[in-house]
Amino acid sequence: MADSQKTPAAEALSGVLPGSLLSLVLDGLPEGVLVMDKQWRIIYANATARKISRVLPEYIGQGTHWEHYPEALGTSVEAAYREAVATGVGRVLEPYYFAPFDIWYSIRLIPLDGHLVLHYRDVTAEQKADNASRALSEQLAQVLDATTDGVTIFDRNWCITYMNYRAKEILAPSGDLLGKNVWESFPFAVYEGSPYVEHYHRAMDQRIPGSFEAFYPEPLNAWLHIIVRPSPDGMIAFFRDITEQKLKEDALRASEERYRILTELNPQSLWTADPRGRVRYANHRFLEYIGHEFAPETGDEYIRCFDPADRERVANAWTHSIATGEDYEIDARLLRGSDHASRWWHLRALPIRDEEGNIRQWLGVASDIHESRQAEDQLREQFAEIDRQRREVETIYLGSPIGMALYDAKTLRLLRINDRQAKIFRLPPSEAIGKTYDELAGGVPTAHALIRRAAAGEPILNHTLEGTLDRRRDEYRYWNINYSPIFAEDGTVQAIASATVETTHQKRAETALIQSEKLAAVGRLASSIAHEINNPLESVMNLLYIARQHAIAPETQTFLDLADQELRRVAIIANQTLRFHKQATKPQAISCEDLYSTVLSIYEGRLRNSSIAVQQRRRAQSPIVCFEGEIRQVLNNLVGNAIDAMPQGGRLLVRSREATEWRSGHRGLVLTIADTGIGIDSETQSQIFEAFFTTKGIQGTGLGLWISAEIIQRHHGRILTRSRKGRGTVFSIFLPYEITPAPDPTVHLQ
Repeated sequence: MADSQKTPAAEALSGVLPGSLLSLVLDGLPEGVLVMDKQWRIIYANATARKISRVLPEYIGQGTHWEHYPEALGTSVEAAYREAVATGVGRVLEPYYFAPFDIWYSIRLIPLDGHLVLHYRDVTAEQKADNASRALSEQLAQVLDATTDGVTIFDRNWCITYMNYRAKEILAPSGDLLGKNVWESFPFAVYEGSPYVEHYHRAMDQRIPGSFEAFYPEPLNAWLHIIVRPSPDGMIAFFRDITEQKLKEDALRASEERYRILTELNPQSLWTADPRGRVRYANHRFLEYIGHEFAPETGDEYIRCFDPADRERVANAWTHSIATGEDYEIDARLLRGSDHASRWWHLRALPIRDEEGNIRQWLGVASDIHESRQAEDQLREQFAEIDRQRREVETIYLGSPIGMALYDAKTLRLLRINDRQAKIFRLPPSEAIGKTYDELAGGVPTAHALIRRAAAGEPILNHTLEGTLDRRRDEYRYWNINYSPIFAEDGTVQAIASATVETTHQKRAETALIQSEKLAAVGRLASSIAHEINNPLESVMNLLYIARQHAIAPETQTFLDLADQELRRVAIIANQTLRFHKQATKPQAISCEDLYSTVLSIYEGRLRNSSIAVQQRRRAQSPIVCFEGEIRQVLNNLVGNAIDAMPQGGRLLVRSREATEWRSGHRGLVLTIADTGIGIDSETQSQIFEAFFTTKGIQGTGLGLWISAEIIQRHHGRILTRSRKGRGTVFSIFLPYEITPAPDPTVHLQ
C-alpha cells in the first residue's frame, strides 16, 4: 500500500512492521482481513478477503460496504457491525450464511478507532459436513426408533448410553436405564455360566460378535433373543421379546405327540409335506390303501401312487401350490395296492405358517370319492340331457308363432312371456313381466272372467275374444285363447299357462273378401248401369239441343243450358265409372291430367260438401306408360284418405312434375297428394303400408295403402309419405318413364 494511501489503521499497523512487509504478512494469512472506515467504506482487503468476499479493485475507497453488498442490509450481520462500532466491543459471528455467495463465514469483529476490522474465514465445508452429520444422526435415530428390535449402546464402563423406543418399551419394568451400569441394573444376569456375561464380555473385550437366547426373571419375566456387536466406543446389543414364540413352541411340541396319535387313529387318509413340497409322512389309512410302506427319501415317491394318466397334472398342480403358497386341491386317480385298481380321490392340502408368514409344513387330507364321482358323472349326463331338452323347449317357447305366457294364480301377475305374446300386448317382454292381467288386457271386458275361471281350476279352450287393448284403443282386434291351470301336488292351482293366437288378420281378411266381393258386384252393376244409361242420356242431350234451338225466352235458354251441363256431368261420371271397372291387358300411355281429372271428378261432390279447396299444379307434360286403372285406384285411395283426414275442411294439393330418382338415375313422373288434415303420428306411419292395419276401426279394411304400395311396386316405382300430427300429410309417388310395369297376376282379364 503506498504511503500516500495510508489510513489510520494502516499507520497503526505500520508502526510495528514496515508497510511492504505488513502487506505481505496480511496477504499470506489464510483468513480474510477487511477494514472499513467510519463511513463504511472498504479501505483495505487482503488477498483472502478479496477472494472469498469477491472484493473488486474499484470497491477500495469507493462506495460503502452496503452499496457493494446490499443483500446484507436488514440482516443480523448489519446489526452486529453497527453495534460493534457503536459500543467499541468486538464479537464473533459464527456460523453466518451469505446466500448470494452460498458461503458460510466465521467472522470476528474488531472495532479500532471508529474503524471496523473484519477477521474471518470460509467455513462452508465444515458447516456442510456438520449438517450432513447431524442429518445422518437424526435419520439413524429415526430408523432405530422405527425398528421392531430393541437397541442399546454401552460404553466401555458398561454404562448404557443409548436406548431406542423399542428397547425402552421392552425394558420398561426396570425403570430409567440411561447412564446406568448394566450389571447393576440387571443383577440376575450375573451368574456362573450366564450367556449374558459370556457374550457381552466376548463382544466388549475380545471384539467378537455373538447371539443367544436367554430367560430373564423378575421384573422382565421374558425370553429374549439377543445379538451383540462391538462398537468403537463399547458395544451394541440388539434384542427382541420371544416369550410368546417360546410358549407356542412348547405348546406345539406338546401337541405334536397328540397330533401323531390322532392322525394314526383318523379314519381319513392324512399326509404332510415340508415347505419344499417333499412328502414326509402318510398315516396308516393312506398306507393301507396304497398297499406298501411309505419310506420317503427324495420326497417325490408319492407320484408313483397315482394313475399314469394323472401324474403330470398332479405334479403341475402341486408345484404351483408350493411356488405360490396357494391351497392345494385336486381330484385324481390313485392306484389301489391290493388289485391295482384306479379309483378317484379328492386331495387337499393347506400350508401351516409361522408368525412371520413363512410356511413350516403342508398338512393334507385325501378322501375316496370314486362312487360319488361316478354318481356325479351320471347325474351330470342327466342334467346335460335335461338342459338340452330345456333349451329346446325354451327355443320352441320363445320362437313359437303362438303367444304364450305364464301367470301367478293368486295375483294374476305375469311371470313369463314369449316374444309373440309380447307383440300381442304391444310391450317389450322386460316391461310386461310383473304386470297384472288387467294391466295387460284390461280393455277386453270378458277376458278377466275367463282367466279367473282358469285360476279356479277350469281349463278354458278355444275361446274367442275381441275388443281393444288399453295401449291401442284405435285397434279393434280378435284372439283365440286357451287358459290351462297348473296344479301343485296338493291340488291347488299354482299358475295359469296361456296360449293366444291373434286372428285379427284372418277376421279382417274375411271382412275384406266380403267387402271386395260387394265392391266387385257393385262395380259390375255400376258398369252395367253406366252402359245402359248412356243411350238415354244421348237422346235427352239431343232433345235438349233441339229445345235450345227453338227456345225464345232468355230464362228458358238459361235453364236449358244448366240442364245440358248437368247431363254432361252425368255422362262423364258414367264414362269414368266404366273406365275404373275396365282392366286393360297391357300398359298404355296416359297423361297426369287424365289421371287426376278422373279421380277429382268422382270426388267433386264430397270435396264441395266438405269445404275442401283443391289446388292443382301440373307441370309434367310427358305421358306415362302404366295400367291406368291401377294408378287411378291408387290416386282414388289417396284422395279419399285425404278427404277423411279433413272433416272440418281444408286444402287438397294435387301436383305433378318430372324428376330423376337419385338411386337408379331413372327419369319419371312424380304425383303428389297433400292435405292439411289431422296428420299421422310416427308410430302409425311405420305401419300404414301393412295389410289389415287401419285407423278407421270397423269402417276400414286396412288394405287400401297395402294394395297401393303393391301396385306402385309392380310399376317399379316408389311411394313415400311424410306427416306431422296436426299439420297434414304428403304422399309422393314416383313412376319411371322407361320401365314397363308388370300386370297384376290376381286380375282375371275379361
